Amino acid sequence: MGDIRFTPAQVASRSGTAQMDKDVRHWLVGLPIDERLDFLKQLWPLNYRYTLKLLQAAQLPRQENEDMFRHLLRTGQHNTAQELIKRLEPVLGERRFWQIASQEVVTPVMREFLNYYGGGRLESQSDEK
Repeated sequence: MGDIRFTPAQVASRSGTAQMDKDVRHWLVGLPIDERLDFLKQLWPLNYRYTLKLLQAAQLPRQENEDMFRHLLRTGQHNTAQELIKRLEPVLGERRFWQIASQEVVTPVMREFLNYYGGGRLESQSDEK
C-alpha cells in the first residue's frame, strides 16, 4: 500500500465515506508533514469539504494545523466558513480557533459568514482585543 500515490485531482470528487477514502487518509498520514500540507493545499480549491475531512485525519502538529487554518482562511471563499468551523474548531480548540480567525486578514464577506455561522464569536473575539 505504500506504493499508492494519490493526486489532488484523483481524489477531488471524493466524499470521505468510501473505503478508498480510508486508503487516502492512511496514505496521507504516512507522508512527511510538508508533503501532507502541500497535498491539502492543492486539494483545497478542488474540494474544500474533503480537504477539511482529510485535514482532521492528517495528524499534523499543532503549529502546522494553525498555519494551515490561516492559509485556508486567506484563500477560502465565504461559502467555506461553516465547514471551517465544523471541522477545525474541534482540531484547534474553540478558543484558539476564534483567536486565529479574529486576527487573520480575510475578506469582509468571509468575516461576515464566520461571524454568522459562529454565532457572533468572531465579533466577541474582536471586542476582547
